[in-house]
Amino acid sequence: MASLTVLLRHSGKWNDEGNYIDFSIKGIPIKEYASFNDLVAPISNQLGIDLSSKSIKIQYKVEGNCTPMKIHNDMCYRVYVELKKENREFGMYPLCITTIEKELVSGCSLNQDDIVQIDEVVQRYDSDTDDTLALDFVNSGEAIGVFELHKDLIISKTNQREVMAGQVYKDKATLKEVMENYAIAQRFQFRVDRSNAVRLQDCEWRFKASSINKSELFKVREFIDNHTCPLKDKVYEQRHASNSLIGGMIRPKLTNHKRKYPSKDIIDDVKSDLGVDVSYMLAWRAKEKAMNFLRSEPADSYKKLPGYLYTMDMTYPGSHIRMVKSPKNEFMYVYISLYAFIKGFDHCRPIVVVNGSHLKSYYTGTFVSTSTLDGAGHILPLAYVVIDSENDIAWTWFFEVYPDVPYFACIWNLWNNIYKKFKKSHAKLSEIYFSMEKAYTQVEFDSMMKKVEKVDIRVKEYLELVGYEKWARLYAPVNRGWTMTSNIAESINAALVSARELPIYDFLE
Repeated sequence: MASLTVLLRHSGKWNDEGNYIDFSIKGIPIKEYASFNDLVAPISNQLGIDLSSKSIKIQYKVEGNCTPMKIHNDMCYRVYVELKKENREFGMYPLCITTIEKELVSGCSLNQDDIVQIDEVVQRYDSDTDDTLALDFVNSGEAIGVFELHKDLIISKTNQREVMAGQVYKDKATLKEVMENYAIAQRFQFRVDRSNAVRLQDCEWRFKASSINKSELFKVREFIDNHTCPLKDKVYEQRHASNSLIGGMIRPKLTNHKRKYPSKDIIDDVKSDLGVDVSYMLAWRAKEKAMNFLRSEPADSYKKLPGYLYTMDMTYPGSHIRMVKSPKNEFMYVYISLYAFIKGFDHCRPIVVVNGSHLKSYYTGTFVSTSTLDGAGHILPLAYVVIDSENDIAWTWFFEVYPDVPYFACIWNLWNNIYKKFKKSHAKLSEIYFSMEKAYTQVEFDSMMKKVEKVDIRVKEYLELVGYEKWARLYAPVNRGWTMTSNIAESINAALVSARELPIYDFLE
């Protein structure tokens, strides 16, 4: 990967004229194609800056602009790289580094009224009382500009197991879910409510948290995780794991649609992570909730299709992309044939294999793929379609370009029909049937058909009814070559087994 050499100016300061003075210098290489984080890491390593307690401000000056430009996200980094590529001299556009303490340094103090204490309210078990912890999350008066947090230090995942003072969470919901997981693992109960001064005098457990200057960020101010009250599993109710809580916990494991994650594995993971037993149905509902969160509601997937198909049409000019809706504005069919597929067919064998397979998402449907082989025997997709179901109207619409082209049967599908319809001498019939369909001469074909007649005359009558030209190479009006099965289409379908469970937008994508 290409890189650029950049001069660093550090340990200096900005004067009133907008110039960085009294600095020391060092150098680092940076990647042309990278992110803002990929810039922060080498700078902190080179300058020995501990990002757990400090953050860095990265600025540079452009000729004719007296105001320093700040690099604080990926877009700013790309602008700097493009500018640096225009002038690769080592001393041009040096990066000026300012180090900032992440903790509160000056100009702002926290008033006691700005942070509401989250105290534990513990009572002896009684059927009329609610044994809970009263948790309250409020805004503090802390100025967010006083300290800057590196985004890697902001906790955004709800599977955080260790809770301690000083942690910063991306929002209230994340902190709340982390505390729910923590309560289940530690076997105590709480509810989110505005706290007050009432608490059990014999218990030292304390929790304080507040937002930072009314932003979404929440910081744990104080956490004394020491229960001195008689809180026992057999005496007090425990917090139960809900399907929402479990769904949030297992969500990262469902991002890959190819992964098999049955309810039994979910039950085992909840037992391992939280130490509680859950039912099969609860695990199943949690998985459904997590799937809906990741992929949205199935109905919403259809709303995305017009925009998706428009983007496809603009991205691949010359393609044939169509969507058909019913008079009630309901989805019926979508057809996609990319320009590369269309042009590639000019160099392929004039035989098209069509095969359908059922979609397994909430609204089902049928996926139809068409493919062929090139001169080297490689599979080339020609088009792919989603239809509401396999019916005469859908097939007529699909084949309207070639209404008079002869069509043939897959010999394996035909044999499966024979196998199910006739229960006699399958082993003997199988050997005769597959030899007969590949026969090149009339004598060979007639000899095999006589053997079929001796085994089961009903099979002979069935094959005559289907039509010899549909399955026998000898009677085919065109040269079928070796394309006697729909295996090439089956190969495509096999690669999409897990994807067929996705909503239609994610499936097409």
